[in-house]
Amino acid sequence: MVNVNTFYKKSNNSDSINNKNNINNNNNSSIRIIGIDPGSIYTGWGILDSFQFGRKIKLVSIGLIDAKKYHYPHNLGLIFNELKDVIEEYSPSIMVIESAFSGLNPSSLIKLSQARGAICLLSSLFSINLKEYAPRYIKKNVAGYGGADKEAVRRMVYSFIKELKDINFNDNDDISDNNTTGIEKGRKILILNNNISDALSAAICYATDMSNYI
Repeated sequence: MVNVNTFYKKSNNSDSINNKNNINNNNNSSIRIIGIDPGSIYTGWGILDSFQFGRKIKLVSIGLIDAKKYHYPHNLGLIFNELKDVIEEYSPSIMVIESAFSGLNPSSLIKLSQARGAICLLSSLFSINLKEYAPRYIKKNVAGYGGADKEAVRRMVYSFIKELKDINFNDNDDISDNNTTGIEKGRKILILNNNISDALSAAICYATDMSNYI
């Protein structure tokens, strides 16, 4: 797991209001959201604080769980324990994941469902409100089009979360896709790993979905 500790630090109680029993917001409070992109090999996660009905979003932390060296069921144990540590450190009140879709082949769907089960169990153990969105709904909400590709979604994630452009990172950090970076205005910028980008887009979808605040 990679956590950008040089930029994102553990928040104290004054940073946000994490009331697990009340997800309604007002102008002076925030909701801490953890978005998760589940996978049996790679699981991305991102934590946001959402203020003022999603009009202001603050990035708290991001990370990637790499379970490629672990065989079933040990990969599920790794995912569970790593996310458990993240939840205990950052105390999110909302967990957001994509709903499973039938377009996957049966083998991939089974593996994804196993990872999702381990993740959903955490929401129950920690009494975190769980929200599931269809992948096309997240893409439409974040990128404006339900059929948007990964790159279009990633660009919009950068648009919503300005802090991503200020991350201090190493070239070998797993938070970037294929350890690559881009160039913007003469400086090196992070190109988010797809798993982390998808996790953040799920969290953004919740933060900007007005139905959650009614």
